[in-house]
Amino acid sequence: MGGLVKGFVEPIAKRWSAAMGGPLLLFWLAGTLIVMWRRGDTHPCRGSEPWARVSCGIAAQQPVGPIVLSAAALAFVVVSAWAASASAPFVLEVLAGRWGTSRLALAHTRRRITWHRARRAALARHSAPPSGLTGDALDAWQVQSGWRAARRRAASARYPRPRDPEPLLPTALGNALVSVPAEIRRKYGLQLSVCWDPFVKALDAPDREDLTAAATRVFTRVQALMCAAATTLWAVLLPGWWPRLLWITVCGLWVWAAHRALREGVDAYCQNVGDIFAVHRVRLYRALGITPPASSAQEVPSGEILSAALSLSLSTLPNGATPIPYDWSTL
Repeated sequence: MGGLVKGFVEPIAKRWSAAMGGPLLLFWLAGTLIVMWRRGDTHPCRGSEPWARVSCGIAAQQPVGPIVLSAAALAFVVVSAWAASASAPFVLEVLAGRWGTSRLALAHTRRRITWHRARRAALARHSAPPSGLTGDALDAWQVQSGWRAARRRAASARYPRPRDPEPLLPTALGNALVSVPAEIRRKYGLQLSVCWDPFVKALDAPDREDLTAAATRVFTRVQALMCAAATTLWAVLLPGWWPRLLWITVCGLWVWAAHRALREGVDAYCQNVGDIFAVHRVRLYRALGITPPASSAQEVPSGEILSAALSLSLSTLPNGATPIPYDWSTL
């Protein structure tokens, strides 16, 4: 799973963008407001805290002091943003189900996989109209059921199928990510772990930019979720239990909204990858000099040959002893 996240999403995502700084600025602004509210009318330079004495001593050295202090604060925010950006891939892996091999983690993983297996089976079942509905009543049920069926199909598409070699993961994010290589292998015979980098390099600039934008949105929302969860830590600075409880409740709602937004971003990214493979997979064949499939019946065998050629494992195919001709005339 770690290789999937790092090789499937991270390399094409921008590690820094203006949108990524927004959640972090809100985090530091929230902490600053709480500290200022607690101090009330007391001037910061009159406090006994070491950081207050140091910052006020620097600010008092006119005219360079305030400039240096502002630059130091900006540098601190930038460094923290870089740290959040660097940790986003690992956080995404944790959200996808990388929980370790401890006894507690394995037990929780087993329960979550069992729940997702039951949900996948429930989504695959088709609901029949209640008995006795006819005419307009049946038409109304079919219309309303159509909306629900569309949502069920979309949710079911974000799971690997029972016959796929990819296993179920304990989270919805992990299953959405693993459903893409399962679908591409099932439809086109392509093994995403070896085809992904060459495929991205074979795309035109506009298509790569679309993938980059979608991957960047995923990591931006991961960082927003991280900042939302970290903002709850400011509750220790609040006096009294009721203000702390209210703060944690508001931050919990923010975490829930950020997680929902992250799931939508991952679903949109997976849909984008599937669409680009459906339209542009022939570029990968031509870039490697391998003849594209001439019919739908040749789709999966041709994809398996291309994947084996990239992984240097042609001997594992049934006709591995047969040389594969290359055609570079289309380049």
